[in-house]
Amino acid sequence: MVYLRRLGRLILVVFVVTFVTFLLLDLTPGDPAELKAGFGATPEAIEETREELGLNGPLAVRYGRWAGNFVQGDLGDSLISPGVSAWEQIRRALPKTLETMVLAELMAFAIAIPLAIRSAQRPGGWIDRWASTVSFGLLALPSFVLGIYLIFIFAVWLDWFDVLSNDLPGFQDDPIGNLKGYFLPSLTLALNLVAVYVRLLRTDLIETLQQDYVMLAQARGLSTRRVMWRHVLRPSSLNTLTAAGLNVGGLIGGAFIVEALFAYQAMGRLLIQSIFGQDYFIVAAIVAILSIGYVLVNFLVDVLYTVLDPRIRSVDA
Repeated sequence: MVYLRRLGRLILVVFVVTFVTFLLLDLTPGDPAELKAGFGATPEAIEETREELGLNGPLAVRYGRWAGNFVQGDLGDSLISPGVSAWEQIRRALPKTLETMVLAELMAFAIAIPLAIRSAQRPGGWIDRWASTVSFGLLALPSFVLGIYLIFIFAVWLDWFDVLSNDLPGFQDDPIGNLKGYFLPSLTLALNLVAVYVRLLRTDLIETLQQDYVMLAQARGLSTRRVMWRHVLRPSSLNTLTAAGLNVGGLIGGAFIVEALFAYQAMGRLLIQSIFGQDYFIVAAIVAILSIGYVLVNFLVDVLYTVLDPRIRSVDA
């Protein structure tokens, strides 16, 4: 029942986001019917196209028709690319953005967890001071600035990676080439996340290490590694998990910037091109898909809370 209520709230969020997007698109200057009909089309042809696209009715009716089609998997057709469905363009761009974001999260956790553990084991030590200094520095740098530095160091100076990554191979075709192509864009996003995760996890680990049950486990002669990974890390990861869920929105925005910086075609560039080209069906579909993905990730975070700390399950019940 608790999960159903949360899922209902998430569905409401998706409805509000998509409706507001639809409203803003409706208020945007320009006429999609005129764009679809083509340059020099007669008023009769434009009106016929408007009727064909279903743009004559009230906003609520048009939104309801679009939402019904979206639920059935019909995202509409592109207005600037005749004969190409919105889903076809999104299908080509979405995997690139998803891979960039997933790799960024994996890199961030792979760096932040060991660093936070070492910092928490010796607060005030040289590792802790170094990690704190680097974290504050990374938080002060926007992702596009980090990306420029990474391009200069690894692509220009060391020549380990290509500067432009437009023709990225698929993972199934060339796993090494695929990961190499996405490494710098993902690392650009991951470094900001590392700074957040290290600070949050370090603070929670230090607090958990002072709990009685942890001291009891240490007194029983359990190894430091076993105590840390089995008794300390799991209850200390709730705030970091919350930050990971909330950072999905920032990752989406950061991924759009990184795509432009590293010059590969994914959801960000597709969205910008569609906005400037007044390709409204693609814009609405992209916003809907991204908002659904965001709320689903946060729903999964809520579910993971009960896995990491069963006490939350009893409180919700």
